Amino acid sequence: MKIVFTDYYYPDNKIERELLSQLDNIEIVDLTQLVPGGIKTEELLIPHVKDADALIIQFADISPAVINAMENCKIIVRYAIGVDNIAIDAAKAKGITVSNVPDYCVEEVSDTAVAHTLNLFRAISKANSLVRSNDWSLDKIRPLKRLSESTIGLVAFGNIARRTAEKFRGFTSHIVAYDPYFTDQDAFPWVDFVSLDELLSVSDVVSIHAPLTSATRHLIGERELGLMKPSAILVNTSRGGLIDENALIAVLEQHRIAGVGLDVLDVPDSEYAKSSLAKLSGNIIITPHLGWYSEASIVELKKKVALNIVERVKNGKALYEI
Repeated sequence: MKIVFTDYYYPDNKIERELLSQLDNIEIVDLTQLVPGGIKTEELLIPHVKDADALIIQFADISPAVINAMENCKIIVRYAIGVDNIAIDAAKAKGITVSNVPDYCVEEVSDTAVAHTLNLFRAISKANSLVRSNDWSLDKIRPLKRLSESTIGLVAFGNIARRTAEKFRGFTSHIVAYDPYFTDQDAFPWVDFVSLDELLSVSDVVSIHAPLTSATRHLIGERELGLMKPSAILVNTSRGGLIDENALIAVLEQHRIAGVGLDVLDVPDSEYAKSSLAKLSGNIIITPHLGWYSEASIVELKKKVALNIVERVKNGKALYEI
């Protein structure tokens, strides 16, 4: 069985190799040993993956052409929650299992959403800058609201949003959520499920947790931003493309919402500094897509990536399947 690592962000793949070693007659090919960072482009990938039985990828473009070129592949696993760089339909048409790890950073991302909220609600970053310039006046951070009297609105209610809701529950009893695909509402009697428009209108914090698809791109646009309270804050720890950034810039420049906390932008991570949002002054906090990260989350991710393949080979079904 030939297992190909196309690319990965981490120093090594020792954890994965150890778990994969329980399989019989495996050959592991690590393309990061050929090219620093691995091979990610369609044209260069095809010769190396044509006869692979399994792929482990991170940023590689697994296009229809790559999938159609593979003769033996049974499973493609991504080091991530999202699988937007894999041609899912093409894979399914060839009977290839596509796997991810949807729960490896639930704690970290939910912590980041809460942290951005607390930062903005308590003006931590702004106050830090003022103190460093010897300005101790509260006038420049007024008004601050009480979180326990505020309404938290969660856009989507998947694993991360649910954990975020549980954490916010320690601060306030006013939590609303919008998710047209979530059906187990009775399990969360302390959450009010409402329409997106109502959520935007009543929330003091709008925290976005939706996946990015063709249907959700610019889910929060000019009209939606216009529904928010002028005193509300917007937090996004999911995907940058969920927000129409041009509309958001206009709203911030016109002071039509109170603040924004973003861990994701609609540009590649390495280009955050070039974003127009990063050039704005005022109550906007941007972090470099660190929401997923802790040392523990990396270990969990690496283990589950390998176990997806182990389970697929041994039992016919991966741990997680798209």
